[in-house]
Amino acid sequence: MPVRLEHIQQPSDADWQDIGKIHQDTASSGLVSTPQQLAQRLTDGSWIIAGRFNDRIIGLLIATETEQGVQLEQAAVRTITQNRGVLHQLLHHLCEWAEKEGKTLIFQNVSDGFRQPLQNRGFQCDDHHCRYN
Repeated sequence: MPVRLEHIQQPSDADWQDIGKIHQDTASSGLVSTPQQLAQRLTDGSWIIAGRFNDRIIGLLIATETEQGVQLEQAAVRTITQNRGVLHQLLHHLCEWAEKEGKTLIFQNVSDGFRQPLQNRGFQCDDHHCRYN
């Protein structure tokens, strides 16, 4: 399942529909922000790093650029596409983008289950965060 990386600041109506489905699938542990909360975050300068397949968003991360780097949070993938390497591909393309742009990627409060996949992608992790630069 080839996934294409896209940075979104103004989702289309179809994008919002996909985001709503991701939220519904993962609200307890993935995309905890409701679409309304996410719309406010986008207004405040955050953006969505989306994984697309066949023009549909099937996975995403919320990103906010800070002085320290690009803060990443709320990694989520549609239940129907989980276990198909979507998040792996999303992280791979994101790391390539960060290297090309000279950006540092930072995940705060990484769960134990997510720490190893990040380390496998080259992130350096300590007790509180994982960093890629």
